[in-house]
Amino acid sequence: DVCSSDLLLSEIVELARPQAEASKIEVDIKNEAEGVEVRVDRDLLKQAVLNVVVNAMQAMPDGGALRFESSASEDTAEICISDTGSGIPPELREKIFRLYFTTRQEGSGIGLAMTFRIVQLHDGTIDFTSEPGKGTTFFIRLPIAV
Repeated sequence: DVCSSDLLLSEIVELARPQAEASKIEVDIKNEAEGVEVRVDRDLLKQAVLNVVVNAMQAMPDGGALRFESSASEDTAEICISDTGSGIPPELREKIFRLYFTTRQEGSGIGLAMTFRIVQLHDGTIDFTSEPGKGTTFFIRLPIAV
């Protein structure tokens, strides 16, 4: 299914907004990939990105800022999700995409492992940068539909 990456991002933001507002999290969107199309399973990819978004919101129990950005290069569309949460400690960074790895008591450890797999299935990549106490940014890159 070919869909526009900025439309996909807008849908994800709208799904996340009620929970974000209830948690005193400010939502910011910067769309710089207007009209850029990606070939994806729309529902699967939305689920993949929402897993990242839910984790981001859980990292900000006292509120904060959640930023969505889309951009594109010649052959790649990129979606960035940033939070101002507690960050991911360096010793946990290599484990976060592992199945059943979780830092939460009620967590299943399935979300980010599933996200990683879904992005892979779309010939994409997922990566992140994190600074303890400052927040985390996830980068999802997908090939542009030709």
